[in-house]
Amino acid sequence: MNYTRCKLFLFLILFSTNAASLEVTVYIPIYELLSKTISTPISGSSNIIIDQKYLEKHENTPIHDILDLESGIKSRSIYGSNSSGSKTTLDIRGMGAQAKSNVLILINGQRLNNIDMSEIDFPSIPMKSIDRIEIFKGNAASVLYGDGAIGGAINIITNPEISKNNLNEIVLKTGTFNNQEIVWNTFQKLNNYSLNAYFNHAETDGYRDENEQQQNNFTSELRYPGKKGDHFFSISFNEQIMSTPSDRSQDQLFTDRRGSDTPDDYINSVGGSFLYSGDYKLSDYMTFILNSSFRLKDSYSDLQSTTSPSYSDTSLTNYQFTPRINHLTNLFGKISKSTYGLDLQYAEYKSYRKKDENTVPLHVYDAWQATQSIYAQKSIYLKNSTTLGAGLRLQRNNIAIGDHLDTNAPDYAGWQTEHLKLSDQETNYAANIGLDHTINENIIIYGRLGNGFRYPNIDDRIGGSGGTSLELSTQTTKDFEIGSKYATDNFSSNVSTYIIEGKNELAYDTDAFENINMNSTRRYGVELNTRNKISDKLNLINNFTFAKAKYTSGDQGTYATDFVGNDVPLVPQYSLDTSFEWKTSKFTKIFSTLKYQDDMRMESDDENFQDTKIPSYVIVNMSIASKFDKFFSTLKINNIFNEKYYNYAVASSSTLGAYNAYPETRREIILSLGTKF
Repeated sequence: MNYTRCKLFLFLILFSTNAASLEVTVYIPIYELLSKTISTPISGSSNIIIDQKYLEKHENTPIHDILDLESGIKSRSIYGSNSSGSKTTLDIRGMGAQAKSNVLILINGQRLNNIDMSEIDFPSIPMKSIDRIEIFKGNAASVLYGDGAIGGAINIITNPEISKNNLNEIVLKTGTFNNQEIVWNTFQKLNNYSLNAYFNHAETDGYRDENEQQQNNFTSELRYPGKKGDHFFSISFNEQIMSTPSDRSQDQLFTDRRGSDTPDDYINSVGGSFLYSGDYKLSDYMTFILNSSFRLKDSYSDLQSTTSPSYSDTSLTNYQFTPRINHLTNLFGKISKSTYGLDLQYAEYKSYRKKDENTVPLHVYDAWQATQSIYAQKSIYLKNSTTLGAGLRLQRNNIAIGDHLDTNAPDYAGWQTEHLKLSDQETNYAANIGLDHTINENIIIYGRLGNGFRYPNIDDRIGGSGGTSLELSTQTTKDFEIGSKYATDNFSSNVSTYIIEGKNELAYDTDAFENINMNSTRRYGVELNTRNKISDKLNLINNFTFAKAKYTSGDQGTYATDFVGNDVPLVPQYSLDTSFEWKTSKFTKIFSTLKYQDDMRMESDDENFQDTKIPSYVIVNMSIASKFDKFFSTLKINNIFNEKYYNYAVASSSTLGAYNAYPETRREIILSLGTKF
């Protein structure tokens, strides 16, 4: 049987059902002990659930910081804004410089990643509305969520039931670097309706010069439980105003670390979204789930530090319609849990690229991108101790781009020519197969094989300063993962090892100023999570990651160098996070974290030309939380020992020892005071 026939056979199996009655008892010994049940389990995967209980303990900790503590996940910021989470990139399993396009962020199954490849603004997601966070590593979620989930996927699930009683909450924050924030939450029960409204205003001068930021967010959520299912509506608005300091040379890191050479650079954005989610009980064994969303975003930026044109005015509109069915059946005499889904997505994009705000546009891009997908994910309980899972997604991608080039506009380069319109259509697939086996009531072993992809989006094709990159191939990965989970009443662990084989990785060529397809890569590593309940008052959490990312073939882009065996930039080999939670009294808790990150290659150093790397560092953070009656407070100190560090730098491809870095924030103190009424 050839490969195509194998895929067809798998697809037919996935979509087959048996209407026979369900009389077999399913035995799943320790899934509930390890974590809450995931929305759609993926057999053989090291899925992680961050539940509401844990989130409540760290309600004043930004989302990206919570995720950063998990093994295999690293956060990275460019503009010294890591404490707030603005313009922060999450990297899973060593995607490096391309992490923001290879790690998928979702809320209630609706993707937040935009086709302009901008970072996710985590401050716009209210912590109070989150029920749990589902983390999928590698391409485990490629079947469920499709394009772009090849490094990993993070699905943020909001509260299934907002409030049983009316509640209001106000929080005031103040801190170093003129950090100010006000947060207001209201939870209201109106007959059968539950209403949640969230607002915050935050501003800071930032650690760096010319690093001012302002953020405004408003979210309103309405839930209504019907006879056959629940209905959820969400409306949100967000605005961000951000000055962007320039990078620092290796000399400036010592003489003027906090300085900036671009006082007029900024990135501003305003946007909003509407989301509906509903589930309908069709029978005792079948539920229909309908998710749909509409998002729009306008962004304005002027980055004189980049190559021309520096000013951009971009509008983006995104529609998603993602119905699915969860079905419990009897397949070949075995209990089977299935998810069948349809994904329809459409995005419109228009961007004006200019020398500055008041000049004639050099480029006017007018584009749209659409995807149509069908998928199935199935788990079959072969025995009381063994679960076999498999999934398949077929996805068609359509893209059209028009570029109007004005050769009379300022900053026109003579080598540029009128760009032709692009119209492309392509069908891709994702597949996985995995196995969970229960050894005893405490131990599960698992393994998974998977295939994922990332189709070149609009910004891949027009994001380069040199013009369009029309001839780009789809990026693909093949994953292999094995691991084990162990749990007792006081201790749990999850250890996994993986290999990711990548082809046609999409990356930016700093010599040609455009995006290209790199050649083959291999990523492999080991991840370890442990949770240890030492006593009723003390918990210890440890996360360790070993990761390697290597090029395995060929010349890269315009480079004449063979990259085989070279390290992929921005991937640390070792990282360690160790934390403790200590309940010192009835009213007070202390949470402290030590973070170690190994050195790593700088971006653009794919040739491994530079002797200098981004140095390793150790950061210690601590928070003290107190509650008394209706009042609460948190004192948080980030980078207690005032470490000088950075986690992003760009290397020179021609001058040995030359690079530019973006320094991270040194010691930061934030005090939060709040009340509930």
